[in-house]
Amino acid sequence: MGKTVTNDPYKELGVSSSKEGVHEAIKGLPKGLFPGAFCNVVPMPSNLPNQIRDDYVQVIHSDGVGTKSNIAYIQHKEGRDLFLSEIMQNAIVMNTDDMACIGITDDFFITNHISRNANRVGDDVLRNILQGYSSYFPKMEELGITMYPAGGETADVGSYVSTLGIDVTATGIIRKDKIIDCSNIGPDQIIVGLASDGQCSYEEKENSGIRSNGLTLAVNVLLSPYYRKYSETMDSTLSKEKLYRGKYCLEEKLEGSSLTIGEALLSPTRTYVPVIRDILQDDINVSGIIHCTGGGLTKSINFGHAITYVKDPILGQPTPAIFKAIQKSGRIEDKYMYQTFNMGVGMEIYVPDPEDAMKVIAHAAKYDIRSSIIGHTETSSDGKNKVRIGRMIYTK
Repeated sequence: MGKTVTNDPYKELGVSSSKEGVHEAIKGLPKGLFPGAFCNVVPMPSNLPNQIRDDYVQVIHSDGVGTKSNIAYIQHKEGRDLFLSEIMQNAIVMNTDDMACIGITDDFFITNHISRNANRVGDDVLRNILQGYSSYFPKMEELGITMYPAGGETADVGSYVSTLGIDVTATGIIRKDKIIDCSNIGPDQIIVGLASDGQCSYEEKENSGIRSNGLTLAVNVLLSPYYRKYSETMDSTLSKEKLYRGKYCLEEKLEGSSLTIGEALLSPTRTYVPVIRDILQDDINVSGIIHCTGGGLTKSINFGHAITYVKDPILGQPTPAIFKAIQKSGRIEDKYMYQTFNMGVGMEIYVPDPEDAMKVIAHAAKYDIRSSIIGHTETSSDGKNKVRIGRMIYTK
């Protein structure tokens, strides 16, 4: 079977789950009106009446699909274009669900940016992607979530994009007194985790739960060297032995799932906006909401002050099959899995008492989303933020 990986395999591929370098680079930039919130909250424009500026704030947020687009590209080259129409959802949800963490759950304004190498990604691909983009908004409208497509840009930039890049910017407005501020997460809070896998009521098929983080690692430990023929999807600064070093082809079945490996890697990022909307409309005291994106189950370490987040994410639910396959194929230690992937928990809701936790679980159940209490918070004696998962301790 080989030796277990003892170095961070994500960093070895040139990617950081905790983004230390990014945090260092931006530490001098303004952190917005609510520095402890999940998103950067900024004032309304100065030409608006003072009453609006006093009562409302806005969020302008950007995120994208990342290297998940390379998997869709390879599927296209292999003659399977089905996934192209779903790829844009990932970029939208990575924005809207971050914004939901501060309380914005309706009236999103969405603009897209697609970068492509037009010599490899033709107009037919672009057309499929944009058809999927436009079809996502009516689906959300059926759930009572309004999203306004506000244009976009397609750039043919083959000199610096080898395949395809898909990004979205979303904006929204919220009353100041409705802001969910993660700096309010204190000790003695209950953590309710919402599952990222399974099939919820507004999804058409099983979701693997991988979302849009950690794909660089997932792809390169799962997929066969066969895919090295698509050299345009490979980082030329890395030795090819590190890339596509797994045993799977995209059309092979994922053990423990109804999905193929390709379907699992390209499962559309699930949105929790309908659930969070219902939670916030209920009489529930929500201290914080954390989207388990970059940093996986350790994402919470960036929020609150002198807090230890004690988690047992597998309470009541098994680890999704895709993460089991990644870990086994890459021989990756638990500590690196939990700081790279969500491991089946896509969103964390922080509430002060068991009654509120049960209400959150009930709201998730309305949409066939599994949820459970996965932990609690404690005061850190040394004043540092920490995440403790079993015997693993992560310190900021």
